[in-house]
Amino acid sequence: MQTQTEKRLYALLILVVMGFLVLNSIMVYAILTKPTKIVPIGNGGTQTNTIIVSGTGSVTATPDRAHVTFAVWTQAITATDALTSNAEKMNKVIEALTDAGISMDDIKTTSYSVEPVIQYPERSSEPPKIVGYIARNEIQVSLADVASVGKIIDVGVVGGANVVQSIYFSLSESKADQLRDQAIKEAVQDADSKARAIAESLNLKLVGPTSINLGYEYPVPVYEKAAEAISTPIVPGPLTVSANVQVTYSYE
Repeated sequence: MQTQTEKRLYALLILVVMGFLVLNSIMVYAILTKPTKIVPIGNGGTQTNTIIVSGTGSVTATPDRAHVTFAVWTQAITATDALTSNAEKMNKVIEALTDAGISMDDIKTTSYSVEPVIQYPERSSEPPKIVGYIARNEIQVSLADVASVGKIIDVGVVGGANVVQSIYFSLSESKADQLRDQAIKEAVQDADSKARAIAESLNLKLVGPTSINLGYEYPVPVYEKAAEAISTPIVPGPLTVSANVQVTYSYE
């Protein structure tokens, strides 16, 4: 009697398990075959209508700073003699520049070196030998008066500089900042004009800018090769400060 009861319970348990598996299979099938629905969500859970435009602006101006690099190269048998001769000549160059009205605050050393002069023999079996030394001393002179560049070059060369390395023109910090602000205003106006043109052509109503990304470029200094001659003519070219913006507008 007990054995028949156990068999009935066991059969009932099997039916329950099979029923559960069938129901689970039906639910899984229903989930897998249900079509997927994608709901676009913007900021705050709602879609936003936006127009993204870019604008550029640029302002050109004459540089108001000039930088001239003078150098003195000297050669002697010994390093000491090369250094001594170099120091004497560079002191005369600096003295000539200061006598011409250049402040010591506007003169700075940019490079200094002492190198051996090596002579290589015709026969490879013989070792190279040092036959002297070259001392090089470079200074950079910054000028607020751009028109005086030619005159200052002449002063430095007459004073003893035997190399005029280069000159370049730039903008003072205050003028560069002023031009940057003007360029930014032009870039914003350019972007606003484009956004309004787009909105008008599509019969949209602009609500206003929601974000702005800004970038700007300071001008690259204009380099000129300076000639070692009296009455050196130097004419600086214009420099341009550019700005660009990317503006996002919302519309209705």
